Amino acid sequence: MFESEKRSYGTLYNSFHELESDYEKLSQTTIGIKSWSVGPVSTWINKDDENKANRRHIEKEGELLNWLNSKSNESVLYVSFGSLTRVSHEQLVEIAYGLENSSHNFIWVVREKDKDEDGEGFLQDFEERMKESKKGYIIWNWAPQLLILDHPATGGIVTHCGWNSILESLSVGLPMITWPMFAEQFYNEKLLVDVLKIGVSVGSKVNKFWLSIGEDHVVVRREDIAKAVEILMGSSQESKEMRMRVRKLGDTAKRSIEEGGHSYNNLLQLIDELKSLKTARELEKRGLDN
Repeated sequence: MFESEKRSYGTLYNSFHELESDYEKLSQTTIGIKSWSVGPVSTWINKDDENKANRRHIEKEGELLNWLNSKSNESVLYVSFGSLTRVSHEQLVEIAYGLENSSHNFIWVVREKDKDEDGEGFLQDFEERMKESKKGYIIWNWAPQLLILDHPATGGIVTHCGWNSILESLSVGLPMITWPMFAEQFYNEKLLVDVLKIGVSVGSKVNKFWLSIGEDHVVVRREDIAKAVEILMGSSQESKEMRMRVRKLGDTAKRSIEEGGHSYNNLLQLIDELKSLKTARELEKRGLDN
């Protein structure tokens, strides 16, 4: 990938200037190839079709929306580890008790195949208990993530620090509990927690590629999960300042794709440059033919 990048004309990034400006400048000067930040892509995509997309999900996800609508603003924590991450049963148990022991509502996205792994129906029992208490809502497999993140009742997210989920959360002004699993996710966590200060680390330290699940038994304990939830979702000064910072970044992300914004201008610049490049190559070809 890096060798290919060196040979390329340039690179497009799903990011925006204000989010990573220092690193953007460093990349351009050290790697020495052209680059354009044209994100957040999800915000571009959903900008004009937001109402239509919401109507489609409302018809399909009525029960979920009714549950969300019954909660007060910023009171629900959304928990999702992406499509590639696999979590051991032992870790699932700790997540369940960590969420239950916290004093906050939550939506948790779980893989269907994890339901029967334990043989005793732990997750089914947990789901029934949450239905009775109305404190938690379990979604199996796929979830309408953008709809949930953009709902007024949602106040934060537990994320594996995948870049798409980070940008989607940031764009709607949601702080994050960071739980990196593998690849560049630990670097993404440092950006969120140490640099931008819009995230709370749950304490994940082991880089576990998703195919190696079950090879070790390092788990994040329920006490650490509940503590991170309380910091993020509580009413402390730390939580308030975190929310203020991420809302500012969210507003900046939206402005970046509007006319005159950095991502908007970068996209126009890229198109103009590619047009000029095409014209120059055609002229060069004609000269050679003559």
